[in-house]
Amino acid sequence: MQARVLVSVFANFLTGAITGLLGGLVMALLDYLSQLAWGQQVLRGFPSQAPVVWQFLLPLITGLAIGLLRRAGAQPLPELHVTLAQLRQTNEQQQSLDLSFRGSHLLLGLLALVGGGSLGPEAMLSRMLAEINLNLKRVQQSISPKINLIKSRWSWLAALLGGIAGFALTQGFNRFGGGEQGVAFIWPQSPSQAGLNLLWALVLGLLGGCLGLLFLGLRQQLSKQWQRFSVSTLNQALFAGLVLALVNIWQPLALFSGEQQLSPLLQGALMQGPGALLLLGLLKIGLCALCLESGWVGGLFFPLIIGAAAIASGLHQALGIIPNEVAVSALVASIQAAILAQPLVPLFVTLAVLKGHALPAALLGSLVGWQLGKQGKKTTAQP
Repeated sequence: MQARVLVSVFANFLTGAITGLLGGLVMALLDYLSQLAWGQQVLRGFPSQAPVVWQFLLPLITGLAIGLLRRAGAQPLPELHVTLAQLRQTNEQQQSLDLSFRGSHLLLGLLALVGGGSLGPEAMLSRMLAEINLNLKRVQQSISPKINLIKSRWSWLAALLGGIAGFALTQGFNRFGGGEQGVAFIWPQSPSQAGLNLLWALVLGLLGGCLGLLFLGLRQQLSKQWQRFSVSTLNQALFAGLVLALVNIWQPLALFSGEQQLSPLLQGALMQGPGALLLLGLLKIGLCALCLESGWVGGLFFPLIIGAAAIASGLHQALGIIPNEVAVSALVASIQAAILAQPLVPLFVTLAVLKGHALPAALLGSLVGWQLGKQGKKTTAQP
């Protein structure tokens, strides 16, 4: 019996490792295509140095490609919350899921990201990993059905460790940038300063929650307008491509997911003034909503994180009295919590991305955003 458990654990580790390796290769492919299309500067978090005409045409071409694929029947890439909801089902329910590998998910995801969409890679990556992992498990079960009959508490941990190891082996984590790595920790000098920091975290938490509700409301309005005027999927994707092309002329950092932009932003390397930072943050959030409702489907975490961080840094520069790390942590956590209507995942994501800076502010921001998100859902649900 013990030998069978060990075999089961090893099989899960191997399945996770293969899945992680493939995920890392997808991230490497994304980096290669992004560099090929926009240049090396984009991967460093700075505006593209490609010819201006090409920068204008690329989002338009991408919008046309996405629209034509959708019109031809290509299934849209599911958002992250849809994939996670399916993975929370029982093993028996997962076996009946239609999670066969779809090339359209990879193609549409890569097009949206490489084309300059204000979207993160997590939706494409999570879907690809879920499809690959579940199909590997089905192959494993068909080869050795008895292996899956073993229910060991170590099996899921083995699969997780294998996935992390495989993803790290292909340097997949490099795609997500360094966050506040290299930024010095600043501690309160007195209890009164600590209390003032918490007060600012409360204020910024309220602001972040309102931005999250604004994001959700914008998505709803876009969806209603598409339906009201019967806008085709092709025209939706083309419209989003045109908006991205025009915004790129004005504020090029508003495009892309933003994970590479976060470190230079927080380290002051982008040299943006307070007005430009506030504009960048609002554009990032607005473009993410537009992309998600126009067929340019991807992840929303990183665009919201960089958008909130830009707004927080802009307020820090404009007012001069809000500690930057407090503003960033509170605003980043609260906008995610308001959208997800729960506090834990935004808190953990914020701590991971910002490397633990201003932990109390992140905790307070996530709680405030969570409460605003709950109230927003109740208001939306009322007739």
